[in-house]
Amino acid sequence: MFKDPKIIAGLGLLLFLLLRAPVPAKQTVQPADQLPRILEKTRAYCDRLERMSLYFVCREQIDERQFDPPIKLFSLGGSGRTTRVALEYDYQLVRKGDSIEEKRVLLKENGRPRHEPDAPLKTKLYKHRYLVFGPLGLLSEYWQSRHVYRYLGEDQVDKEKAFVIEAQPSGSPEPNLLYGKVWVREKDFAIVKIEWDQRSISDLEAVRRMARSIGHDATPRISIVGVYGVEKNGIRFLSELTVHEDYDSRMGIHRASQTEIRYGDYKFFVVETEVRY
Repeated sequence: MFKDPKIIAGLGLLLFLLLRAPVPAKQTVQPADQLPRILEKTRAYCDRLERMSLYFVCREQIDERQFDPPIKLFSLGGSGRTTRVALEYDYQLVRKGDSIEEKRVLLKENGRPRHEPDAPLKTKLYKHRYLVFGPLGLLSEYWQSRHVYRYLGEDQVDKEKAFVIEAQPSGSPEPNLLYGKVWVREKDFAIVKIEWDQRSISDLEAVRRMARSIGHDATPRISIVGVYGVEKNGIRFLSELTVHEDYDSRMGIHRASQTEIRYGDYKFFVVETEVRY
């Protein structure tokens, strides 16, 4: 059983990516029995994902930008230095039993063709691993007992209805506990989107330093959102991950960094449930 959500969710953010204020989901009236049913069904989905043998490859395209000084959003012009890292990989994941292996072949780096087998992840701002298992850290049987959940309402993801629930610590957060918001597709209870709460996965001091550099009243508003927009055998696979590091103050909203990752051209060789005795 996976019990380390930092490995499961794969969001090894560096110290300056932290804390975001939650954005309200579209609200509706909560049916009295809606939440227990959602939790039961998502637990079953996670149990199936946890027992899956997987072997797939896909294209991973990463565009990472850091702004020095942070840029003011919704304004014309702007000055300063932008540091950009653009990477394109062939990404492979093989999972059988308790063994998980990721491999990458670097195809392009900052627009230049490359062919680098067994390449490291050359991002500057954060590292990520095993993102396909992101739902487990929030809704698996093991972690459900360590969260308290709230039904927020309904929304749409890719034009399909989804329930929105919030997972927060049930008490004082234990080490490695992740929390945030989850979008659950209504028709089959597959997890189609996750917004991780930064307070659960990073260090706070670096973000405080960045906020102080913008203004004494600056508030971090950092968003990490994964969309699971690819489906195979009832399991959802990541199609995009975005990280926006914003700070809100009376001077406006400033962006310190942004990362956009796209996954496509999936080729599936094994997506099947393991038989365990």
